[in-house]
Amino acid sequence: MPLDIDDFRKYKGGNPEKIRESEKKRYHDVKIVDEIIALDEKWRKLRGENDQLNKQKNSLGKEVGKLMKAGKKEEGKKLAAINKVKSKEIDAKIKEQEKIATEAAAKRDSLLHKIGNYIHESVPIGDDEDKHNKIVRTWGLENKRGFGTNDVKSNPGGGKDGALAHHHELLSRIDGYEPERGVRVAGHRAYFLKGAGVALNFALQTYAQSFLAAKGYTLLQTPYFMDKKQMGLVAELEDYDETLYHVGGGGQDSKYLIATSEQPICLYHAGEWMDEKELEEKPLFYCGTSTCFRKEAGKTGVDNWGIFRVHQFEKIEQFCVCAPSKSWEIHNQMIAQSEEFTKSLGLPYHVINICSGDLNNAAAKKYDLEAWFPGYVAIDSEEDPERNKTPKPHPGMRELVSCSNCLDYQSRAVEIRMGKPTRDAKGFKTKKKYVHMLNATLCATTRVICCILENFQTTEGILVPEVLLPFLNRHFVKKDSKGRFHIPYVQEAKLVKKPVEKKKKKKKEGKKGSKSKKGGGKSGTEEKKK
Repeated sequence: MPLDIDDFRKYKGGNPEKIRESEKKRYHDVKIVDEIIALDEKWRKLRGENDQLNKQKNSLGKEVGKLMKAGKKEEGKKLAAINKVKSKEIDAKIKEQEKIATEAAAKRDSLLHKIGNYIHESVPIGDDEDKHNKIVRTWGLENKRGFGTNDVKSNPGGGKDGALAHHHELLSRIDGYEPERGVRVAGHRAYFLKGAGVALNFALQTYAQSFLAAKGYTLLQTPYFMDKKQMGLVAELEDYDETLYHVGGGGQDSKYLIATSEQPICLYHAGEWMDEKELEEKPLFYCGTSTCFRKEAGKTGVDNWGIFRVHQFEKIEQFCVCAPSKSWEIHNQMIAQSEEFTKSLGLPYHVINICSGDLNNAAAKKYDLEAWFPGYVAIDSEEDPERNKTPKPHPGMRELVSCSNCLDYQSRAVEIRMGKPTRDAKGFKTKKKYVHMLNATLCATTRVICCILENFQTTEGILVPEVLLPFLNRHFVKKDSKGRFHIPYVQEAKLVKKPVEKKKKKKKEGKKGSKSKKGGGKSGTEEKKK
């Protein structure tokens, strides 16, 4: 998903300095920009030289032809023999330079994928999300659960003596999931949803689909896996190791499970030309429904409890294909719709503008919506010097939504263009116009379930948000002692062992003065932000 190579070429109106400035804001190594330019110049120089060599080779044949036409056959034959040798030398030179040019182009294109999208001017600059992310809006936090007039004395929860319980305890109390059985079947972070947990999962999906359909979105249920080649067009390189599950055979049969429906929807219009006027007037909005699969590599020890951070979950995604002139307006519209959905469920939240150093390569700007999880306050406030853990700046807030404007970064990779191919006065093809593409979470069901459980817990059960009632299997819904619709507790919370990060065993030290076969440096891998 690279930038346009012409943006690196001054002779074509490109501005390499603009790219360097954007990369600095991302805290990327700007030397890569210079490497790309150098490799591109090398490629163009070799291609130019080969063009001249081909002309030279063609002229050899013309010289022989002139002699033959003039009746100088003997001279022509002698020259033909000499030129045959020259032609072979030229062919060898062309072949050698073509190989070098191909290698330079391949390395250039590989480095292009490391360059991020242009950072929008409104993005806060910084490389520490805890310090540099900016809160732009809040809703409902002035009366959040567990504080002020909504504290446990006024509104007791489902824990011991009315304390507010964590979502995994509440899910257990409504008999909504089986984590230990899930782990036995599929390993760490696996689970069975059960009973009311299944009902909540399906109710949220149906409500979310209905919510977007009413706003004119086209519903799409996407494939759950993609060819490696196609995935390579829309996924960032580090995703292959940190996020994506590989399935199937090798080579061309290689498949990857999707991490989000955004990935297959990016290719829904691949290779198409769209009518520019029509797209200006009517952008294409899609509601993607899918199960998502993520390794969560590098997240060991993070949000281990319950179903907040898991390898498999359902998600309803907003996706838009639009004209460039509309994309920033639509970016604000999409985050507003995610806010409207979250408000409709009664979940307090704030919206943050993600800092430049924490953006993925495709995003020019990204908003996150973080909702209130009272069960995480104590966890987030902990300080643990041994794990280099410091208190979070906003204890109890967890991400529910991510909303990104990717401009033409993705559409260029999959060739979704506007208008029609045109040529200038000299007959050269003019620069292609690409559509803009945006994506935003509406509802990642497992996380929203967690949030509902923690915010709507009572001493008797879990109150059901009113908007969810028409979509929820009524078998699991009863009325509490105050006449409110709720999912009642049916058991005490099961005692679940706290998930603990496994510590690697220290290798026995060898004799004094001896060195490890792999060298004497420190071992371990550095955790990378996504």
